[in-house]
Amino acid sequence: MVRAILLPLGLAGCSSKSSQQVPLAEVPPALRGTAPEGAVTLLPLGGPLQSDRAELSGLTWYGEHLVMLPQYPNWADDDAPCLYTVPKADILARLEHTASGPLEPRCIPFDSGGLEKRIPGFEGYESIGFAGDQAYLTVETHRRTGKGFIVTGRIAPDLSVLKLEAAPQAQLSPPADVSNAGFETLVAGEDRLLALYEANGSQVNPAPAAESFDRALVPTGKLSLPSIEYRVTDATSLDAEGRFWVMNYNFPGTSKAYKPAPDPLMARYGTGPTHAQKPQVERLIELQVRPSGIVLTERPPLQFQLSDEAARNWEGVVRLEDRGFLLVTDKFPRTLLGFVPAP
Repeated sequence: MVRAILLPLGLAGCSSKSSQQVPLAEVPPALRGTAPEGAVTLLPLGGPLQSDRAELSGLTWYGEHLVMLPQYPNWADDDAPCLYTVPKADILARLEHTASGPLEPRCIPFDSGGLEKRIPGFEGYESIGFAGDQAYLTVETHRRTGKGFIVTGRIAPDLSVLKLEAAPQAQLSPPADVSNAGFETLVAGEDRLLALYEANGSQVNPAPAAESFDRALVPTGKLSLPSIEYRVTDATSLDAEGRFWVMNYNFPGTSKAYKPAPDPLMARYGTGPTHAQKPQVERLIELQVRPSGIVLTERPPLQFQLSDEAARNWEGVVRLEDRGFLLVTDKFPRTLLGFVPAP
């Protein structure tokens, strides 16, 4: 699953001393802190999203509306294909305890124009983002096809429909042969798009990079990425200095395919108390877009307090103003919408 981020103009030349990456070898052991763990507050969902079959794969904002993308918008056999949305005001009301009860998602009718049948090996939509009313989505295909796609569409301002367009499209070639891995993060900006592959660990992807396109989906090169162990499954929007957070997840049942090396972030920042007891990893990592590439910042990862139940396969993340982050799972262990405060 993937998510889109808006790239502000004027990133070239942006810098911040607090965001500069410092090599681990230059950090004295005594100064290596412990990554914080944030408690996840679950926000119950009503209506069709109570079902695990919804298999949500991406989050983004359209104005004041949180948009939730199912991997297969036609998953509810008896209903028309839908994306789902809830107003930001309803989310804030639950967090501020001025309203209670499950959030009731509204259907945004989804018109794919038969795209699923035109793309060989189609295996669903993995991310979504908006630049105005223009929508961008990534499409995953079967591993044997050796490719993914970015497709475009338009959303009606009243949220009455999101209709995909036949063109333009862009093809994405996976940089590594990792089972069930795709381009899980899409960064949509005013003058370019960036697509990030899911597997960026040092033992599976020796040269991780973000694929770059202009708004017409013409390739414009690559931006280097740092090696990140485990999966990268989504990302937030950027702040004024081009910083953003990526969802970084390790599910014990799939870790073998990603061949994780010893994690330099854990070596530098340590692990929180629940991460020290369990094999899964659920965390956000802050990155920054620079003219020379995408780099890690100095902020410690934000680890989530792990549940006593099964590992949670977080597939989507967005910022919620300056309060923190909204998170969503696919169907493991079930459909969950959560909030974790900013560190």
